[in-house]
Amino acid sequence: MTAKTKNNVASERNDLPNYDVAVMGRGNSAALTALALADSGFTVWTETAQASAENMANNESAATWQRVLALSPGARRALEALGVWQRLEAGHAPVTDIAVGGPNDRDLPLRFAAGTGPNEPVDVLSHIVSVADLTAAVVARSRAYMTPTEQAQASETISAPSDFDPRTGIMAFSDGSQIRTTLLVDASGAHSIWRQRAGISCMHHDYKCAALTAEIALAAPHGQVARQIFFRNGPLALLPLPKPDRAALVWSLPVRKAQALAACDENLFNGELNATARGVFGQLHLIGPRSQQPLKAQIAEAFIGPRLALVGEAAHVIHPLAGQGMNLTLRDIGALVDTLKNARRLGLECGDATMLENYAGLRRADAFAAAFGTHALAEIFSGPAPARMLAAAGMRGVGYIADNWPKLKNVFRRQANQGLGPLSDLFASAPPKAADAKKGR
Repeated sequence: MTAKTKNNVASERNDLPNYDVAVMGRGNSAALTALALADSGFTVWTETAQASAENMANNESAATWQRVLALSPGARRALEALGVWQRLEAGHAPVTDIAVGGPNDRDLPLRFAAGTGPNEPVDVLSHIVSVADLTAAVVARSRAYMTPTEQAQASETISAPSDFDPRTGIMAFSDGSQIRTTLLVDASGAHSIWRQRAGISCMHHDYKCAALTAEIALAAPHGQVARQIFFRNGPLALLPLPKPDRAALVWSLPVRKAQALAACDENLFNGELNATARGVFGQLHLIGPRSQQPLKAQIAEAFIGPRLALVGEAAHVIHPLAGQGMNLTLRDIGALVDTLKNARRLGLECGDATMLENYAGLRRADAFAAAFGTHALAEIFSGPAPARMLAAAGMRGVGYIADNWPKLKNVFRRQANQGLGPLSDLFASAPPKAADAKKGR
């Protein structure tokens, strides 16, 4: 981050608007970070423009289930505590089992459902939600939190932040205005300029593949089971949706093939899909539009800098095969809020370097574990035939062990739910009371 000469003069002023935290970014990660910090009593300036968020939700509304997220039970609790989950309108689909394996039915040995008795509740491994629906819920929650004056200001074009001086905590805007903050939280995504200005480099990997996503009609009910099948070109996932005969497709393919299938005739697409899926749910048929996006992995070499903390894709981007992206982001948010609350309890400012080191230590281990695990699976199952055969044999062995020693399944499910390290207050929260939820608090 660079300092400008005018900030040296402004740093002596005492009349600048002062905030505990400034949150950079205009997506869901930034909005959720701002909500969590504001709920914990911090003063927050946020770049999230309400009008931009609404436009994003409206653009996706026609294809509600084209893009989905798999949220862990812990992530659901966090969203409930923030008053967002209660505002979902399209519903959600609980996943009670996951079947993972290779292209042959006999290579689907690894399942993660807990063994429950007839009188025990069904164990939910994750919840499938629509990205468009989550965005609309975040927008609604954010607007409920704002005063009428703030709502009016949010609908106006705001001046873009242009510079931040970590020595003084002064942020300058393109129109010449300034604010002061003790911490800059970067939730602005994988291509963050704030991370780059801080001199933080990233480790990158290009899978040279793209994820093709769409809503699919099934010939047979999904039974709340998510299927993940590994092929030579990459994994194909069918994730249950609220309707029993609908699933969300996430299909990893070489870039050019993904682009071709995203644009080809619907009958051709259905033919290619059914030839690949081998009748897992009978004949599959496309519902609505398709989209595709490049698959890359990226992890920042540092999660913090002077008066800076990275959250979400500014810190880590992982392969989507395990559905851990938003779960990691929410765990970032929970750990950051806990860190800043501890700093406040000790009488320290939010940008205290020692406290930020604690945050970085907690989050790097969890992010690296998720990144390495998903990368290893993606690479092994798309590697040479001997490696794929060994991997399939290994999965059969793991499936056998897990079926006979259920505690191993519990370890996996616990890690997927809460990650490495202690459980944050946000993930352990109970949902707000109905009266509070109606008030948007």
